[in-house]
Amino acid sequence: MGKLLLYGMHFIAIAFALRIIDIVFTLKIINICSILFYSGVVLVLLNFIFSLMFRYKRAIMVKPLKDEKICVAVTAYNDELSIGGAVKDFRQIPFVNEVIVVDNNCKDRTIEFAKKEGANIVVEEVQGYGAACMRGLKEASKRGDIIVLVEGDGTFSARDLNKFVSYLENADMVVGTRTTRELSSADCQMSWFIQYGNIFMAKLIQLVYFDTRLTDIGCTYRIIRKEALDKIIGQLKVTSNHFSCEMILIALKNKLKIIEIPITFRKRIGESKGVGGNMWRGLKTGFRMWWLILRI
Repeated sequence: MGKLLLYGMHFIAIAFALRIIDIVFTLKIINICSILFYSGVVLVLLNFIFSLMFRYKRAIMVKPLKDEKICVAVTAYNDELSIGGAVKDFRQIPFVNEVIVVDNNCKDRTIEFAKKEGANIVVEEVQGYGAACMRGLKEASKRGDIIVLVEGDGTFSARDLNKFVSYLENADMVVGTRTTRELSSADCQMSWFIQYGNIFMAKLIQLVYFDTRLTDIGCTYRIIRKEALDKIIGQLKVTSNHFSCEMILIALKNKLKIIEIPITFRKRIGESKGVGGNMWRGLKTGFRMWWLILRI
């Protein structure tokens, strides 16, 4: 039902955009604009009617954690400046059983420093952020009951795991949000463009899945139960920067319960290989996220 609202909003937006173009260039396409606009209005109204008719509430999920093994998967690509500190940070958490570093074809001393701090190493030859994340999730699920996914660039804090674990008692997956400015350092890579781009894409997802609150779909830091991961791991395909969005969409499609929590976000150590603060790369990744939201 949520797709009706999503498509309706797109039709209305396209109608307004075409009308502006029509006024500027006098193309005389007002009929097309009207058809798109009123089609969008109809879809939005139908969506609200259906949502009122078939509205439901899920029961509160309560699954306390007991003696589950927690395994942290850290993605790494030429992160020699930060990986040692990241591994050490997570290994110091008492309830973390193991830290795995995913070597995504590192050409520097990343793996040397990761091993020095006690991490186990797995190699992912397919280049790409998503490929490294999927390999980390798969390897961690073989060794733990609770899987943590994080990047090795020093932006995330292991201390936030306490919050993740607390909320996991009421969810299948807990994801972090970097859009809480009070918890982000002033020099972090979360520019206004990246922040509001993530918020916008997150709200598009909410148009489809009403009972989920999201503000950031590009945050790597997340924790998931093994049984929940087993339901979706075979459906994950994206190997590039919009993987985080795909994982959330696939989880929601499979009716997993997701809770988003604010996390601390620090300045990246070393050079960014993903979106970083680059507006062009952000637009490219955002377009791919938008296309995923329409398709899935």
